[in-house]
Amino acid sequence: MASIVKIGSGKRPTRAIDFVDATDQRKRKRIRLGKVNNKEAAETKLRIEKLLTAKILNQSLDNETALWLKGIPDTIYDRIAKTGLCAARLPTADSPSIEGWICKYLTERKSDRSYKSSSYDRLRQSADRIIAYFGKLTPVDSITPNDAKEWRASMITEGLAEATVRLHCRNAKTVFAEATERELISRNPFAKLKSSSVAAKNDRLIDEEETVRLLDAAPNVQWRLLIALARLAGLRVPSESHSLTWDCVDWSDEKLTVYAPKTDTTRIVPIVPELYELLLDASEQSDGSVELITLSRNNLHRDFHKIIRRAGVIPWDDLWQTLRRSAETMFAEEHPQKDVSAWIGHSVAVSLKHYAKPSEAQYKAASSRRVLSAPKSAAKSAAVRSGTGSQHVATEPNGIDEEELSAQTKTRMVQRVASPCGSLQEMGRAGIEPATPGFSVLCSTN
Repeated sequence: MASIVKIGSGKRPTRAIDFVDATDQRKRKRIRLGKVNNKEAAETKLRIEKLLTAKILNQSLDNETALWLKGIPDTIYDRIAKTGLCAARLPTADSPSIEGWICKYLTERKSDRSYKSSSYDRLRQSADRIIAYFGKLTPVDSITPNDAKEWRASMITEGLAEATVRLHCRNAKTVFAEATERELISRNPFAKLKSSSVAAKNDRLIDEEETVRLLDAAPNVQWRLLIALARLAGLRVPSESHSLTWDCVDWSDEKLTVYAPKTDTTRIVPIVPELYELLLDASEQSDGSVELITLSRNNLHRDFHKIIRRAGVIPWDDLWQTLRRSAETMFAEEHPQKDVSAWIGHSVAVSLKHYAKPSEAQYKAASSRRVLSAPKSAAKSAAVRSGTGSQHVATEPNGIDEEELSAQTKTRMVQRVASPCGSLQEMGRAGIEPATPGFSVLCSTN
């Protein structure tokens, strides 16, 4: 009933839907869609056919097509309405501009005390990108899903990392989902963009030797304790490490109570012996301070880089995050993942995707461990088949282990093979092959 036509050439030509309206003197009509992909054009073609069928049969639209019609942009809707397949939309109040709506949303988020400042800063960065790309005065309801995809593609072309692109897409979804809730737009144009978090490509782990060198290179007990809290307990630095007080340390049960500002939750972390010793040293030099870590949050990265160079350790990216990931890997080598994830402060799925990494020791242990039982020795098998060695093997003294027994059996077999003539003389008429039951002639007489 309808067909998709291409107007022009190129990788992404303009597409349109052509159809014949049987209720209007069988006139051929065209609806221009603009630059859309094959999937979007096929979806529009299907909906045009349903609209045409409903008009010919004088029936009401199905719910799915009615929702689709309600959610399409005004430009496409007006083109469909001009063909007579649907009524024109009633005039509505002017849609707010992108800048007006986003600024209003940001103001609301900033006044929300439960909204973290770091989250607001990232949202602000995404908002600046949206406004810069689409324009300050662009109506918020004029953005189409195709426009949203092109915005995402522009960030990839710009050279942004995939994780950064997905972060901006997540924020865009959030902003425009709220606009959908308030019925400023009929549907979220960013809803189908890929925005889930991706695992970091950095698989660097700080092993035990490097950890010792870092602790030895630290200038004082405060720096040693901070490094240990990240590497041996998996704490986030500085948000969790600098929130600790001495009341959080359970000396008798060797547990540490950690508050996570990121998730607004509290968890219990085991205190390993090395961390326990550093906590004792720090408590003796605390001078009545309530906080465990009294180092300033400022310039932690700069000062830690100096410690890394002094320790002679190869530098790495994501300084504190890598220590935290190494701590989880250390825990996961000896404890169930569900317990480790609870200690680190996230779900098992997040652990497996972003944190838990196989260490070099695990690779070596896996490659050196036999996974199949040792095969039965050829000599022992031959003795069992011939019926001459099974009793002898069974009556070996208990002092000889299986490997020694197998070696002795092999030696006897080699001695027998070394005298082929004698062996053949003992065979008789039966030959080499075992006797076949049911036959009177057991060997060839030729």
